[in-house]
Amino acid sequence: MMRPVRALYPTGLAVLIVAAITLPGRRTVAAQPTAPFVLSQLTWFTRSGQRLSRVGPPADHGTFEISPDGTRVAVAVADRQRHTHDIWIYEAAGTGRARFTSDPADENWLLWSPDGQRVATNAASPGTVTLYESPVGDASARVRLLDESGGIWPVSWSPEGDKILYVTNSPVTGNDIWVLPLTGDRTPYPYLRTAASENWPSISPDGRFVAYSSANGGAAPEVFVARFPSGTDVRRISANGGSQARWRRDGREIFYLSPDRQLMVVPIERGSPPADLPAAGLVEPLFTIEHPYGAYRAFDVSADGSRFLVNTLAVDPTASGLRVSR
Repeated sequence: MMRPVRALYPTGLAVLIVAAITLPGRRTVAAQPTAPFVLSQLTWFTRSGQRLSRVGPPADHGTFEISPDGTRVAVAVADRQRHTHDIWIYEAAGTGRARFTSDPADENWLLWSPDGQRVATNAASPGTVTLYESPVGDASARVRLLDESGGIWPVSWSPEGDKILYVTNSPVTGNDIWVLPLTGDRTPYPYLRTAASENWPSISPDGRFVAYSSANGGAAPEVFVARFPSGTDVRRISANGGSQARWRRDGREIFYLSPDRQLMVVPIERGSPPADLPAAGLVEPLFTIEHPYGAYRAFDVSADGSRFLVNTLAVDPTASGLRVSR
């Protein structure tokens, strides 16, 4: 059983030094007080699950996203001393990396602009979460986009570059999906705000649809597709649960995670005008992944859908004591 979606987003890193840990589907194991209990490696895989290469060093990685040109990876990395996250930029092919932020706030979510020139990040401080937009070359030149007393997680940027979809958390409706216009008066408005808990929005490459997950009560979330920006013509995509949907860059496939950690693929066909609604084909599993957090992006996909970058668990809690898996 998955936890309620509203509980999935950590805003700090108090879990680094603990007496014991529990991961979904795993037994509780003792953790060393001098080391993080989570250690992961960004790793490239083929569609069949064959391991190809690694990106960056092992670290306590949170959410991450590949740049539009495929050459860089922006990733939230835990700082063990401050118990917060900072954003780093890794080379997608190699070991090079550079710290992008070093703010005392917890920056645990990020998003590339469609042209790859800017990023949106959140920054959580006591009582306030702020959404910023920054040029990739200079985090100090950031511009404040939005302040909230609750959470803000920027999850999808429209292909035209004029809107950001972000997730908030409400004590009444749980997780909701909002739209932040980046032009005009820039007043945010809800895309999906219902009694269900909506999460993981992903705008289609043509900007006309959104894939997202929705969960009612304690049920596992399912992946749906709806029109954008109206939120109408909702169609279910997943089979037996799903979250973290991502589109292939040509819009012809959707990838998502099943509750049992399988990476799934669904072929998407577009109907005829005027409806032009997406139709889902047969859902198929690709391979099982071992990601450390359900709260953060577990995978991203290359533009052609042939390779997947996965945040792969490197510390093996099923072994006797903690060790790094090879």
